Amino acid sequence: MQRHDLVYLQAHESYDFMNLSLPASVTLAVDKMIASQQPLTFCRQDMPNVTKVATSYIKDGCKYRLALTLPNPPQVVTAPLALAALIPQLPKAVQQYTQQFIERCTHLGCTVHVYGSFANQYFTGLSFVKPTSDLDLLIVANSDHIAPILLEIAAFSRLANTLADLKIDGEIRLHGCDDVSFNEL
Repeated sequence: MQRHDLVYLQAHESYDFMNLSLPASVTLAVDKMIASQQPLTFCRQDMPNVTKVATSYIKDGCKYRLALTLPNPPQVVTAPLALAALIPQLPKAVQQYTQQFIERCTHLGCTVHVYGSFANQYFTGLSFVKPTSDLDLLIVANSDHIAPILLEIAAFSRLANTLADLKIDGEIRLHGCDDVSFNEL
């Protein structure tokens, strides 16, 4: 498992909330999300022998970021949401350019995924995306030659910002390495 992978907890898998002071309505909603097979996100792991996953929930206009611990590794894990699945939910002005960006990244040997507010909204139907929301991308590179990839990201970022006031943020995963913010490279 890697950061941003999607975890689909099964009914028999146990979990605990890291924040024990959550309103009961929020914990019940998360229980329902899990029962309906809405994914959680695999997070940075900083505790030995415990798997940490997260999700978000909106209740009465309040956004809760929820971390859960799993005593055992989850059974069902998939790659993060492909950006292509999200194109219809993006501002119309950038939809065609997003598809072209995905195609160029594919040509460079990369896959393009999305996480964060846009992915949460896609999976839950709740209003996570605000006018100030970033589009958080995960670029999985199958080569250590990333200069052309970074140029594509920069060009797409400028275009999305210019056409739709959409900020692009995210990470690049290099083969055999941890994810790194592409804005820091």
